[in-house]
Amino acid sequence: MSSEGKSYTDLSAAAKETALKSFVSFYVSQYQRGSLEILSSKVSNEVMSSINEILNQNKFMGHAELVANSLRLSKPSYEQILSKLSHTYFTDDGEPVTDWMTAWEEQEEALPTED
Repeated sequence: MSSEGKSYTDLSAAAKETALKSFVSFYVSQYQRGSLEILSSKVSNEVMSSINEILNQNKFMGHAELVANSLRLSKPSYEQILSKLSHTYFTDDGEPVTDWMTAWEEQEEALPTED
């Protein structure tokens, strides 16, 4: 365990479910905003494409319904993504140490900018 928290793979089964649900909700929000660039630099485009295809086919759904549907249909893909996020840490109960939006904003600020 890191002093900052645990990686996704080190969580208990119940904590993994909590982490997974919060991540899927965040992912769907970022997908709807067209803001998945940071994540696409860290994980396989193939995995994200399969998730995004399901999201695109069901974009008529409200956020909660879309999250539930995406989780049901793409759970292994989301688990694969979370396993690859080696610098994302969680508390023992599966909550992210740094909330998803704050972590995302910090990573966006660290990106190089064009002149």
